[in-house]
Amino acid sequence: MKFHKIYPLFGLLVIISMMMASCQPAAQPQAEIVVQTQIVEKNVEVTGMPEAEPEISDEDVVTITWWGTEKGRDTAETREMHYQLARAFEETHPNTKVAVSLFPSRGFATRVLTAIAAGQGPDVWYHYWSPDIASQGFLEDLTPYMENDGLNPEELWFPIGAIRGEYEGKYYAVPRDATGYVFLYNKDIFDGAGVEYPQEGWTSADLREKAIAVTDAGNNIYGLSTIDSGWFQWHPFSFNLGADFVSLDGKTVSGYMDTPEAINAMKYVLDLAATDKVSAPAGLADQFGLDFLSGQIGMFGMTTWEVPLFLEQVDFEYGVIAPPAFEDGVEEIPWTDSYMFYMNSDSAYKSRVWDFMKFLSGYDGGVLMAEAGIWTPAIPQIWEEMGWLEDPILGPIYAELEKPARVLNYERSQFYWDCVGGIFDTVTTGYIDEGNTDLESIVPPLVVDAQECLDKNNAGLSQ
Repeated sequence: MKFHKIYPLFGLLVIISMMMASCQPAAQPQAEIVVQTQIVEKNVEVTGMPEAEPEISDEDVVTITWWGTEKGRDTAETREMHYQLARAFEETHPNTKVAVSLFPSRGFATRVLTAIAAGQGPDVWYHYWSPDIASQGFLEDLTPYMENDGLNPEELWFPIGAIRGEYEGKYYAVPRDATGYVFLYNKDIFDGAGVEYPQEGWTSADLREKAIAVTDAGNNIYGLSTIDSGWFQWHPFSFNLGADFVSLDGKTVSGYMDTPEAINAMKYVLDLAATDKVSAPAGLADQFGLDFLSGQIGMFGMTTWEVPLFLEQVDFEYGVIAPPAFEDGVEEIPWTDSYMFYMNSDSAYKSRVWDFMKFLSGYDGGVLMAEAGIWTPAIPQIWEEMGWLEDPILGPIYAELEKPARVLNYERSQFYWDCVGGIFDTVTTGYIDEGNTDLESIVPPLVVDAQECLDKNNAGLSQ
């Protein structure tokens, strides 16, 4: 028996536009924001999947679909990891077959959502949506499955893995991996400049002082990587500027991004490039993969995702340290994140899909990922068993992952890229390239527009 399910078209368009923007944020004036609820008022009908899971026995053989992504720089081992995981699961679950499909990472969210709208979506896939994406209705609530199996997120995963899939007290995703940001510094550059290495407990003032001290622009040596709008959004320093730009639920920027503390934080970062001139020129990353690998940069923020490329190419002495705190006496806030596995709420064989998701985000799947050196699992126990706590890079990242977590500001709302992200592009370009430094006048009107956009889009969810 088939059934009809109604998804708001506005919601689908919002998600698609949000994910397309998140793949490649583009600078644009905040005034050009499009509020989806103003232009779409109709629904789209979706048909196809059975209303309830068919009655099957443990002996019945079924096939579930798993969609993943691959980037141009991914290794053959990364691609093969998907198939290894699927085959390993099938060995212990012989009556469930896993059909793996890999797609380019660019536009992947659009592909998934379009397939779901056509009733042809995958059973399980991974991505990095904000938790409130669950409000759109196409994700299965995993809470009953977790409770039935006695799975306790706080006990199994790092803090970030436990909170990234939670929305309004329910879980809609489980973590694929866990990553954290640390700072690396080029010892050769520091030694050549006669500057002391960063020390544990350092602050934003220490970072600026050291960046200025090691910069020698005449010899193409710079204290920091290229400073762009990402420093306020996906950089380890973004949490440690004495201000939070967005509320924890992602619904509010007014009273956050327009405060004196937030504006001063923006000026601090932008002055590193505009006034102190310690920021490396753009383009080094295109040439070296990571601009830090050029050997021309004193300090650099890096996650586990960049470690394989870094270790493959690095040819200088380096050190690793936790990101700097805002000031003395203030505890550093960790930048951590997880890619998440999601289940299609229209999946025909949800119990089998859950078994696979539980395998992927659990111990057995995590060990395979760790041993292959592809992804760093969300399970602390595996890090400990792999000996990673003694690793010069992964050890400090483990320490960051163990700290209390918060969701990154651009992952707090599904409407962030529609409504908020453009502010940082506008401010950064204007300040550094055009000398528009009067942020007290520039930022508040942009925040007003952003808040109106958030309010209208969030209100549309309840209509």
